[in-house]
Amino acid sequence: MFFLKREEIINLKSIPSTSQNNVTAVVLTFNEEDLIVNCLNSLSWAKRVVLVDSGSTDKTVEYARKKGCDIYSNPWPGFSKQRNWSLDNTDIQTDWVLFIDADEEVPPSLQNEILFTIKNTDCSAFYLSYKVMFMGKWIKWSSGFPVWHPRIVRSGKVQFKDSITGHGETWDVDGRIGYIKAPYIHYSFSKGIEFWLEKHNRLSTIEMKAYLNGQQSLLKCIKGLFCQDAHKKRQSLRALSYYMPFRPFVRFFYQLFLKGGILDGKAGWAYCCLYLVYEIMISEKILEQKHFE
Repeated sequence: MFFLKREEIINLKSIPSTSQNNVTAVVLTFNEEDLIVNCLNSLSWAKRVVLVDSGSTDKTVEYARKKGCDIYSNPWPGFSKQRNWSLDNTDIQTDWVLFIDADEEVPPSLQNEILFTIKNTDCSAFYLSYKVMFMGKWIKWSSGFPVWHPRIVRSGKVQFKDSITGHGETWDVDGRIGYIKAPYIHYSFSKGIEFWLEKHNRLSTIEMKAYLNGQQSLLKCIKGLFCQDAHKKRQSLRALSYYMPFRPFVRFFYQLFLKGGILDGKAGWAYCCLYLVYEIMISEKILEQKHFE
């Protein structure tokens, strides 16, 4: 695994201009008119910005077109399949592709680290971490920062696939994987708690089905905990959690106290409580499904 040293970022003297850099940014969207402009503004440094829309009925596409994006449309098949579709069908000419969602933004620190890193690496892909913003603040402890997500790929070297939970994605990479330390900003509650709960109600159904269709063996989960890949290790921990009694409350205690969520104050308490509700939904849906089988 490869980490860029912080001193290299601090001493950075030259960053490629837009015409010189070698990055295409891909944004996946569906009805994101309230968020898309800020997201695209944070990507103005990329050589090309591609928007892959899943049938928005608001002004998302209109705003993106005004910002000079290349627009493509594809019905939503899930994150991993949509990312693969984007790699295969949007005429990408650059060596590198950065995936960012509409409720996310790339700050200058991450921009600089990306551009510096890809000039000096033999890696084929990079994990990024993110800052979760909730109730007007970064909830560092409650969100378990840093959590690593697969987001930067070298063209032709990566295939995305569904994660253990059934939503989100992991990847198969031909080559080494690195980590870029500077995080992006994630406004996961930008549409309000009601929207978040509706979304996670849907995700809990997806996760329930993924669990029932392919629970990993206990031994495989334990082996995964010793993996050096931080993302895959987290996936294994997630799979292992299904073997725990009172799983939702175990996560709540772990998140609030062992991970330090209580240090985030009221926002941390609320965030941990919301994820307690999410875990209860998953567990109850699993019990319900088993009851009717």
